[in-house]
This record gives sequence, structure tokens and C-alpha cells, in this order.
Amino acid sequence: MALTEAEACEGTAHADRVTGAFQGTATTDYAALLEKLTGLDYPAERIHRMPQRRGEPRVRIDLRFMGGHLVLEVTGARDGVFVEPFGAPETEDVQVTDIQRTP
Repeated sequence: MALTEAEACEGTAHADRVTGAFQGTATTDYAALLEKLTGLDYPAERIHRMPQRRGEPRVRIDLRFMGGHLVLEVTGARDGVFVEPFGAPETEDVQVTDIQRTP
């Protein structure tokens, strides 16, 4: 699902914030991702563990709110994280962990 222009801008701002917080930090497990993200005030209940990608930990942060579509996918790496904003349907019956994305 495509993000609106405002959501894309917000997604970039979140991605820059998260990337900056992890810069130069080896992030090789889920606990390290969760600790740093909750330290950035992302609620733990909005952070969803995903299967690892190429052996690296991965989570999705559900930022959908009041009709919004924004979700962040955060993948750990040896020297930080890689963050990808994407859109998800706004309905509560769609779980961000169930959304299939093409790499």
C-alpha cells in the first residue's frame, strides 16, 4: 500500500531518527533492537518481532493511527540498522506481521 506524501515524509523522519540512534552500534539480536527502540519512546506493544532476514534480527513498528498507514521495518546489522517505511491497511484486523513485502 502506498503512503501519502505526508506519511512518506513522516516515515523518512522516523527512519532518520532510528538510524541515527543505532549508528555505529552492532545490533545482532532482538533484545538489543527492542531496548533501543523503547528507549526512543516507541511503545513495546507496537514493536512486533519478525523472522530474521539473512540471520539479522528484524522488527516492525506499527505507527498506524487514526486512519494512517505508516509502518517501519527495522533490520539489525553489524554497524547499525536498516529502516524501511511502508504502508499497511489501516484496519485493525490486518496485523503488520502478516503483510508480505517483496524485497
